[in-house]
Amino acid sequence: MKKQKILAQLSMVVTTMIWGITFVMVKDALNDASPYMFAALRFGIAFVLGFIYVNKGIKDISDTEMLGGLFCGFCLFVGYAFQNFGLMETTPSRSAFITSVSVILVPLILVLFRIKKVDARIWIAVILAVVGLYILLNPTGGGVNVGDVLTFGCAVSFAAHVIMQDKYLSKGASISKLFLIQIMFVTLFSCIGVFLFEDISINISERLIIALLVTGVLATFVAIMFMVWAQTILGPNQTAVLLSLEPVFAALFSTFFAGEILGLYGWIGGMIVVLGVASSEISFNKK
Repeated sequence: MKKQKILAQLSMVVTTMIWGITFVMVKDALNDASPYMFAALRFGIAFVLGFIYVNKGIKDISDTEMLGGLFCGFCLFVGYAFQNFGLMETTPSRSAFITSVSVILVPLILVLFRIKKVDARIWIAVILAVVGLYILLNPTGGGVNVGDVLTFGCAVSFAAHVIMQDKYLSKGASISKLFLIQIMFVTLFSCIGVFLFEDISINISERLIIALLVTGVLATFVAIMFMVWAQTILGPNQTAVLLSLEPVFAALFSTFFAGEILGLYGWIGGMIVVLGVASSEISFNKK
């Protein structure tokens, strides 16, 4: 059991590393493909893999899984649209740190729409996140840019996705089938976005192909499967704490591979955001 727990923890670290490096890759790839086009190709790849994985179980997809996939897929579509458009105007590390706030937004949205009491540690986490974001986004008086605002929309959408997914999983929806249906709808919505708002042409480059393979195969299909499996062993609290490593890896990869200079205040602000995200999922007791 201990070895299995260690393996689950390592799988979550690998997941956050994969997601962390994708911020740099996606930002570069968006020079060769428009945001909706990139999302359509990325999730299209994941859908094909998911279709193969579910295989014969497709015929048994229930109405709950179909409806849940629709709502979850829409939240994912909106989230990645905000993230991709935001990455065109902001840096990968800032995008990752702002996206991580979705972990804190989940309980806040639950309170707003379900009137649930918020634990004191959540308010502490929110305060830490606000302070950290202020330092991160305005260390030299430059202010918040359009990309930062769009990325915050991504955090809200991802938080809504977590809530919607939990809702339909609690109704008995299959994890693999719900995953497949929502990926299908993200692909569909992205294709519609391409035809309505973008030019269909793309520049097929090496960096685009690598980004699509990494995000489609590893970051979307494999990483999410890792996370689902790890949660059955670690539970939601420890999983969320490990997921807070994502912006840290994003900042490291941005520094080493993209030459981004985050600066002292940027690192301090980013660490405070991570601390806020982690503290929102840690329960403190006398033991």
